[in-house]
Amino acid sequence: MAGLFKKIKNRPTGRRYVISTIRKSPESFETAVFTANFLYWPRSLKHPDLVIHTETIEAACQMHERLVQRLALELPARLFQEYG
Repeated sequence: MAGLFKKIKNRPTGRRYVISTIRKSPESFETAVFTANFLYWPRSLKHPDLVIHTETIEAACQMHERLVQRLALELPARLFQEYG
């Protein structure tokens, strides 16, 4: 797995987000959520809104898909507070 990447538009707020999952080391994965501009470019790569670390590829893929589904429908602040 090289990485997962998804562009999301939050329905309640209209804000755009980018969710990215990468392999940090052979046994570590990182999923990050970035606020994006109109063209879905992250506003700040150094300061993601949310970062979640996982240890297996299955957990990383599940977390990525869960965040994609929830971020599209729920308020972002509540989601970031729950995972942050």
